Amino acid sequence: MEYNYKNINCIVAGGAGFIGQNLVNKLIEDGAKVYVIDNFSYGTSKSNVNKKAHIIEGDIRDTDVFEKLPRQQYGYLFYFASPSSVVLFKQDPNECLDITIGGFINCINYCAKNKIKIIYPSSGKVYMGAESPSAENTQLHWNALDTYAKSKSILENIASAYEKICDSLGLRIFAGFGPSEKHKGKHASAIYLFCKEMVGGEIPVIWGDGTQTRDFVYIDDLARAILILAQNSKESIVNIGSGEAISFNKVVEIINSILETNIIPEHIEKPKFYVEETLADTLILKKYCPQLQYSPEDGIREVIKSLNLLSEDLQEIK
Repeated sequence: MEYNYKNINCIVAGGAGFIGQNLVNKLIEDGAKVYVIDNFSYGTSKSNVNKKAHIIEGDIRDTDVFEKLPRQQYGYLFYFASPSSVVLFKQDPNECLDITIGGFINCINYCAKNKIKIIYPSSGKVYMGAESPSAENTQLHWNALDTYAKSKSILENIASAYEKICDSLGLRIFAGFGPSEKHKGKHASAIYLFCKEMVGGEIPVIWGDGTQTRDFVYIDDLARAILILAQNSKESIVNIGSGEAISFNKVVEIINSILETNIIPEHIEKPKFYVEETLADTLILKKYCPQLQYSPEDGIREVIKSLNLLSEDLQEIK
């Protein structure tokens, strides 16, 4: 099952961000007309956005930003404008909550009035305190969630409240990673940070003993799944993950193998309430996306290539 966005007008809020810019690229490749709304904060810039996209610079919390859109019918609004880092939510919870929830309310109101389907990111972190693998019908434990996870759960509840007047799809995304994370700096994924450090000959730092696992999903597979689900899913909430849990130690082992190095990571004490495992139940996802195209090792190779710090031989790795 694939997708077809040819000649469909699409809005991508947060189109300069990690997931947003990859969605924009795929939509444009497929013939969509794309309108990006972004205020270019958190390290993003206009250079992150495909030149064929129409850029509307503004804050999604300001309803006037929608007046800048051409008056025409839009098929989809992809809401990826909220901060995606747990650390950022700890550092400035008021700002992050205002963007995440306030921006989403503005977008879903706009979509309800204009008959547009809204696609938004929840997170695999809403399963904190639950057993793995986590399915969409898993009972969530509100008191076990951190501020970031609670904000995502709130988005799901808002979308549910609007279900009679606005078509929506919430995506519980697990540990996405890929080459286009440079703008995220120290808030990039563990895989990206480990690759960046080890390619530069530095020692990666791991919280705990490194046996903690994550369900990593490469950005190309993630963006493709989002676009397929947006057009085909009959469910209102769907997990996006690989369905495979990989330890941080294994990630370092894979990077060492690709780089032909033997870098030993530094292990430091992990914080309280640290999540030991994330693993998606991908039964629903596989109805629409039976197979991902990138293994974790494939994705790590792509990240390493993108860093432009490899020797000539390593850059030729396929």
